Amino acid sequence: MKALLVGLSLVLSIGASASEFLPDCRNRNGEILKTDVSQLRSIMGNRRANKPQVYVAGIISEIKSEDHSGLPHQKFFIKVDKDIELQIVSNLDFGRIPLVVGKKISVCGEFLRVGDGMVHWTHFDPHGSHPDGFSIIDGQLYGEHEVPVK
Repeated sequence: MKALLVGLSLVLSIGASASEFLPDCRNRNGEILKTDVSQLRSIMGNRRANKPQVYVAGIISEIKSEDHSGLPHQKFFIKVDKDIELQIVSNLDFGRIPLVVGKKISVCGEFLRVGDGMVHWTHFDPHGSHPDGFSIIDGQLYGEHEVPVK
């Protein structure tokens, strides 16, 4: 216990924050992705891109009713910039995100050409066959492990 307290004191004294320990969003080649609107525009305009992994940040603009047909999901929209609004689909088996309209969120997941664009697979892959995704709101990470749906 003493070692834990010493370690915690060391982390606090050097100013480390929870956000410094958040995962990188990586594509299928293992390259680290950044939230880049010009890169997102390029992906949205490339009809040949096959379900690319994206990392987007925006403001929650609308929250839809949870979908419990099949696997349970939260569905919401984020405004990335004045021209881009994306639907986000988050599997509730990996936790419920505390969504609030107007709050900033970052999302790593797979981009699909559904409507104006959709990001899904915003959680880790328990089978290891797909790049991991996640969501971050208020510095808190969501989608990193399976949790019981309540």
